[in-house]
Amino acid sequence: MALGWADCIAGAACVSLERCWLRRASARLVGESRMSWKIQIERGNLGFAAAHFITFEGECEPLHGHNYGVRVEAVGPLTADSYVLDFVVLKRIVRDLCKQWDHRFLLPLHNPHLRVTDQGDAWEIEYTGDLSAIPDAPDAPIRYVLPKWTVVPLEVDNATAERLAEQLALRIVRELRGRGAGQALERLTVGIEETEMQTAFFSLDPREAPPE
Repeated sequence: MALGWADCIAGAACVSLERCWLRRASARLVGESRMSWKIQIERGNLGFAAAHFITFEGECEPLHGHNYGVRVEAVGPLTADSYVLDFVVLKRIVRDLCKQWDHRFLLPLHNPHLRVTDQGDAWEIEYTGDLSAIPDAPDAPIRYVLPKWTVVPLEVDNATAERLAEQLALRIVRELRGRGAGQALERLTVGIEETEMQTAFFSLDPREAPPE
């Protein structure tokens, strides 16, 4: 059914009132921390290729690698310019951090099943668990010696996707703080994708993250 002029005027008035309400509600609820916005960056050149192995349930994986994908979400109120966080700044930070891990071995320094020795110019890593618990266990100890320049030592207990997401999130927060950016963010979530079917996430409140 066709609309008359009266209907159109009434409709325009409703739209105007709705926009007015949204502006007022936004200003009021943001002030009360009840409303927030979210931005997300992912895919493209946000990722890294790295080697690792993990220990789990009394076993030790063989050394292998992944083409990791990275996803980052930032949640918070709008700035005076009506954005949560500058996309360009966030992408630059994440890309630079990913480069530090790209084509490196990710070494967990605090794994209770690994003996990690600093040899000066290399890291020696030896599995200290029960080899008999590993299917097709090798006859000799599981041991690697890797040049330091090929290794990223991490303050974690295992190089799982969950721990990598945590480490990357903390580093993003530190970089944001160093730039004086994202000070009002309420939540930062980082996803580390090992394959298209499995991604691990870590979330934190940037305002409560520990200093470096």
